[in-house]
Amino acid sequence: MGRMTRTPLVAALAVTTLVAGLTACQGPAAGPPSASATGLRSSASSGSSGSPGADGAVYVTGARAGDDACARVLSAIGYLGLSLLPSGQEDAQHWDGDVRGRFGYLRGTLAMYGPHLPASTVAATETIDRVAEVLSRADTPGAVRPSLLRRYRSASGVVTGACHGGTS
Repeated sequence: MGRMTRTPLVAALAVTTLVAGLTACQGPAAGPPSASATGLRSSASSGSSGSPGADGAVYVTGARAGDDACARVLSAIGYLGLSLLPSGQEDAQHWDGDVRGRFGYLRGTLAMYGPHLPASTVAATETIDRVAEVLSRADTPGAVRPSLLRRYRSASGVVTGACHGGTS
């Protein structure tokens, strides 16, 4: 019998699939839906922590409460970036399960580590979470995806800059 080994990429893909499935199964986020045509909802994670929640949920494989929040979030941003076309090509971006799942993975990472990022990133992480929630759904209209991707890139740039600036 062959022995099954797990590489980090295979493990990450498994988690991405799990997070995307869990995201799709969740009910509406707390709070009223926004009036925008994009369907963005407020889903700030003010009660989140870097450790498993009361329900024991851990959204990131191998996550520990003491992990560096910037390192974890920047890793998730980079992981998503591997599936995105370069900036300026948002209109040509393909929206398959891989891309949508990576947005879901980023949401899980933010749920665990977002509250521990530098204070200057609060608005940007909230934007990333709202935009990623919409972009992770298969039923999001293609016409709104490019502008949401641009918003994501702008917000993720703020987080990346703050984390690289050493303000964590």
